Amino acid sequence: MNSDDNASIHHNDVRGGLARWQLKRVKDYIEANLGSIIRAADLARIAQQSVSHFSRTFMRSVGYTPHAYVMRQRMLRAQDIMLSSQHPLSRIALECGMTDQAHFSRVFRKLVGTNPWAWRRQFSSGPRTEPMASGNHAADVAGSFESRHL
Repeated sequence: MNSDDNASIHHNDVRGGLARWQLKRVKDYIEANLGSIIRAADLARIAQQSVSHFSRTFMRSVGYTPHAYVMRQRMLRAQDIMLSSQHPLSRIALECGMTDQAHFSRVFRKLVGTNPWAWRRQFSSGPRTEPMASGNHAADVAGSFESRHL
């Protein structure tokens, strides 16, 4: 289960949301294409809906606009990369579909509450003495920005 599933409003709980198969296809597409441009029209096509209808049903299903959800997923991916590599932030920004490092830093700060360099330094330094609950350190750490910023 993805960390985003824990914070999501499940489509069965909300009348007028996406069907399970639509939500799965859209989320899978987003995950597979985080490094590319993701347009609402592409997501709507995958869900077999008009763009306006898709935007409403996605919001009801997930609790975020499609754009906000994609940005959130990109920041989670960036956190995973920062924890597992020493790649420069400029490379991480491009791998996560951001236009440049400055754009990446602005979005990261807005969603996480600190800049990527400081976050990386705080969470990737030194050995961890106890395992994280989910086994995914970035997802566990990301919970802090989910509750404060999204």
